[in-house]
Amino acid sequence: MPLDANLVRALTELGVPLPEPTDDPVKQRTRAYEFEEAVFPALGLPGPRVPIHDHVVPVPGYPDVPVRLFYPREPASGSALPVCLFFYGGGFSQGGLHHAGVAAQCARRAAEAGVIVAAVSYALAPEHPYPTALEQGYAALEWVVREASALGADATRIGVSGQSSGGNLAAALTLLNRDRGGYPLALQILEVPFLDLTDDPGERDLGEVTAELIADLARLLRWYLPEGADRRDPYVSPLRATDFTGLPPAYIVTAECDPIRGDGERYAAALANAGIPVSALQLIGLPHNGGLFERASLTARSAGQAIVAALRTLHD
Repeated sequence: MPLDANLVRALTELGVPLPEPTDDPVKQRTRAYEFEEAVFPALGLPGPRVPIHDHVVPVPGYPDVPVRLFYPREPASGSALPVCLFFYGGGFSQGGLHHAGVAAQCARRAAEAGVIVAAVSYALAPEHPYPTALEQGYAALEWVVREASALGADATRIGVSGQSSGGNLAAALTLLNRDRGGYPLALQILEVPFLDLTDDPGERDLGEVTAELIADLARLLRWYLPEGADRRDPYVSPLRATDFTGLPPAYIVTAECDPIRGDGERYAAALANAGIPVSALQLIGLPHNGGLFERASLTARSAGQAIVAALRTLHD
């Protein structure tokens, strides 16, 4: 499985080393941010200027959660646009709207799909372990439904989306929403999702697993899951759910050179077997985070366009 040649060439020419993992979550976040700041201007695509509205949503029993709404245009009185909640990736412990790549993708998808992208700035582990981020996501969904008219949103055309660990949160949110009574969700978009937190990473089936990766994933899970947490709980590992009925249609993106690509593949199969409409796309030659580098990779650009097309289905 050779990596995308254009992406490899671009990364090599930049000469920016990947951030070294650390047991200090603050240093880990800083290193991840500095890496993206160094490479994204050269390898990623900037987002358009779009209207942005920031809100803070109360979450009973947990910290309030900031939600940033990216609009394709300024909301007008009486307008009602589809809305898609978005959860960024980062191993549950890093990432955020201050990352240029996250903000650019949210703005571009809002503008090109004509939807409101509601980016949920969930609290990070280990300071705020499971289920904080999931409960914040559910509170954000409730808020969007409740305040839809004031936000210029259509409460009948709501989607959820997420990347990597954010894909875990998005998938878990669809299960939690169904089990709590069910707001009408029309779509879920899961990009390189991490959906099974029970497996030994060393037993993944792609052959690229290293001791460093095993240690890194173990560290992230130790930060995210409190002691004694059940890793088979579907809200922790959505792939371990035994009932997939009642979930929204799904669009799932995996990357060929991603050690966790099997999570997305198996989840697509599980949804399909349960009668849920699902489409799956594999990004040939790309690693786990390769979809971010749309300037350097035609495959990444094509994936971005496919996700915009999926978001446009919220208008149907």
